[in-house]
Amino acid sequence: MELLKVDDLNPYLNDLVELLCDAVDSGAPIGFLPPLSEPEAKAYWLSINEELQVNSRQVLLVREEDKIVGSVQIAMSPKANALHRCDVEKLMVHTEARENGLGSILMQGVERVAASMQRQLLILEVRSDDIAHNMYVKLGFTPFGEVPNYTRSANGALHNSTFFFKEIELTHEVFS
Repeated sequence: MELLKVDDLNPYLNDLVELLCDAVDSGAPIGFLPPLSEPEAKAYWLSINEELQVNSRQVLLVREEDKIVGSVQIAMSPKANALHRCDVEKLMVHTEARENGLGSILMQGVERVAASMQRQLLILEVRSDDIAHNMYVKLGFTPFGEVPNYTRSANGALHNSTFFFKEIELTHEVFS
């Protein structure tokens, strides 16, 4: 297993398309509804790559045996009064690689990257009934609110979402 912070998604595009389609098709609440077509997934990753190129977003990947099996994103706040914080978005692990702690590994990477970029406050949102909810609690994130009916699943059901934060210590580490 290798954790990567990447500055260009193009070398990984095929794996990322497969990862996103797998996550959406398995019901992951990451902003898409199934079925997600490969062209839609590719267009999404190309738009994320543009944000990566202007440093408004960071992307971490987990690679196992030359295949990308996990990903998470860090959206950097551009606001002058919010340069100390960032949003954690779209944590996903391929269904074939789940239950191996890769979500926790990706989140530990998020903390290292954010701290090295002088971002001391992490914010994220997760569907309240999602398995990741408990992982965030175990990783030391603090829930600060629940919004009823915040997201909709493929079957039309509405789900509550919980918002979390975590304050982290800044470092001078260079994470590459």
